[in-house]
Amino acid sequence: MLRFNFYYLFIIIFFLGCDSSPTEGGSSSTTTGGSGSSLISIDFGLVSDNSIEINLNTSHDIAGFQFGITGISINGASGGLAEENGFTVSTGTSIVLGFSLTGNVIPSGSNSVLTNLAYTNQISEICIVDVVLSDSDANSLNIDSIGNCIEY
Repeated sequence: MLRFNFYYLFIIIFFLGCDSSPTEGGSSSTTTGGSGSSLISIDFGLVSDNSIEINLNTSHDIAGFQFGITGISINGASGGLAEENGFTVSTGTSIVLGFSLTGNVIPSGSNSVLTNLAYTNQISEICIVDVVLSDSDANSLNIDSIGNCIEY
């Protein structure tokens, strides 16, 4: 029971504990968070008619992530660093949430596909928005770059 309460608390802190705000200028943005300096970027990878890669480059361990996608309706997520590291990835129509109930992390130095999104109903512009990444202490991490929106 205590373990369940810990994870519930972790998820609440993960959702409410981030102070991130994009900078002005262009579609690419930088955010700041609560724990030290790090080099972290999230961007689009390969795009097809029904799937899109979300890429992550990090110099910090990632224990959880959440982000939104505009311009598409998400049907699911699979593969990538999240699956390789035992994360549970849940999706809504425009949101992706990933975490590990066993304390796994996406290790620092990772530079690959975070997850593959299956989607429908795309409009011309697809963007990554409202990115929150956390460390194993549920602290929000600095995000140096959120990739530009893409036209598809």
